[in-house]
Amino acid sequence: MYPDREKALAKGRRKDKTFIRVFCGIFILLGIILFTAGIAVGVSSHTFRQKAEPVNAVILAMRGATSESLGTPVVEYAVDGKSYTATLNMASSSMHPGKRITVYYQKNNPREVRYLDDNGWLVALFVFMGTVFAGMGAAFWLVKRSHERKARRLLATGKVVEAEITGIREDTNNSMNGRHPIVVSCRYTAPDGRVYFFRSGSFWYESYEIAPKKKVRVYVDRNNPADYYVDVDSAIG
Repeated sequence: MYPDREKALAKGRRKDKTFIRVFCGIFILLGIILFTAGIAVGVSSHTFRQKAEPVNAVILAMRGATSESLGTPVVEYAVDGKSYTATLNMASSSMHPGKRITVYYQKNNPREVRYLDDNGWLVALFVFMGTVFAGMGAAFWLVKRSHERKARRLLATGKVVEAEITGIREDTNNSMNGRHPIVVSCRYTAPDGRVYFFRSGSFWYESYEIAPKKKVRVYVDRNNPADYYVDVDSAIG
């Protein structure tokens, strides 16, 4: 028997809470950063455009261009008869030396120039990716909460059966600090001879913390045998 059951239970629950917080936190934080960056780029471009004038420019060179990089466009343009050379803030695959494009310069400082015509997709990409990442983090948290509510419901109202543990494996879809939670498979033979197979959710226990040959309690919905909860805690120690 595992020497300290309560310690093992506390450790497993603590790991579960940490995993949820870290996983959801990273995705939601990354989503917020990307979304905020997209909005910031959009607002900056809009503010710049309001105080700027468009002017035709010719691309002189794509500085630093390689087979793997577009490089940085260097352009020449004229304002009030005076010629200026500037390095733009962004590049696109359609740019090449000799191509004419429209850039925007600040009315009070013609040397301050930006290329704005193609940055709408960048804003949309950042906002979209931010929404996706934050949504994934929130969805994972909501699914976890839903599973917790299901477990509480079945623990309170479900029919209890003692199932034989048939296998313990690592859930390689989830990982924290190089470790994986475990999933317990079990089997229950009803008095009428029918055999039911169950599989638990992911629990942050070590396989050696499951008592050898010990059965695990399964709480089954009284009206729907497919709705169940495998109480892995009951097999610890």
